[in-house]
Amino acid sequence: MEKIHVHIEDDIADTLFITLYAKSEASKQKSPLITDDIACDLVDRIDYDFSKYKNKSASIIGVAIRSAHFDQMIKTFIAAHERPVIVLPGCGLDSRVHRLGKVAEKATFYELDLLEVTNLRKRLMPPLAHEEYMAASILTTDWMDNILVKHPHGDFMFVIEGVLMYFSEKENRLVFSELAKRFKGAEIHFDMLNKWMSTKSSIHDTVRKTKATFKFGIDDDREIEKWHPNLRFIRSYLFNDFRGGRRMGLVLWLLMHVIPVFKKSSRLLMYKIGE
Repeated sequence: MEKIHVHIEDDIADTLFITLYAKSEASKQKSPLITDDIACDLVDRIDYDFSKYKNKSASIIGVAIRSAHFDQMIKTFIAAHERPVIVLPGCGLDSRVHRLGKVAEKATFYELDLLEVTNLRKRLMPPLAHEEYMAASILTTDWMDNILVKHPHGDFMFVIEGVLMYFSEKENRLVFSELAKRFKGAEIHFDMLNKWMSTKSSIHDTVRKTKATFKFGIDDDREIEKWHPNLRFIRSYLFNDFRGGRRMGLVLWLLMHVIPVFKKSSRLLMYKIGE
């Protein structure tokens, strides 16, 4: 089989290959935490040095837990709303709509990423009837306005996965504040590091193999409420609370149960935008 040559210029966007590989490897495990046939297929087809991420259990299982959690949150949201619009900024090569299956057909999905990533998505994974790909930076606002114009009465959910830790505090404030200005009643689901972990790119099992670096983290899950009066913290989820967390590695799993700075090194947060 002839391999597909890919090259991503943006250092942050290049981390999409970490999550793609992680979902592929997690899918092959016994009693998998996630099943992603498209990720498996793309890893086989793409000409990229995935070997540098081999046997990195923390990332492989962490990505699987995170993606499976967000998949479930989206299913729950779609079932509970009449006009669900799901927006996935920084989507990379994630095949979430395919993983969700028939339930996704009730919703409209917008997958947003940089132009070079969007072009690669179109080449490898053409959009389905209820998907639209958008080439834009999450740090701009035109895409927000365009979606709002198309769905003035939509029920919005934003899932920002594996992205925000690479942006500065100023950039994160911009994203959340601009969403809060526009999308009343929306849910925002995202992953977040604590401040300690945000300084540890050099020891992260997979990120240290890239040119990307962590730039931001928060210790107080309610910190983001201070950025705009419409933002409301709902709850957070710790990785060691999920089924399969022990597969990240026994030592890490124990540290995440015993030492607070490890316990909250990364977690999954849910916010809502006030009406």
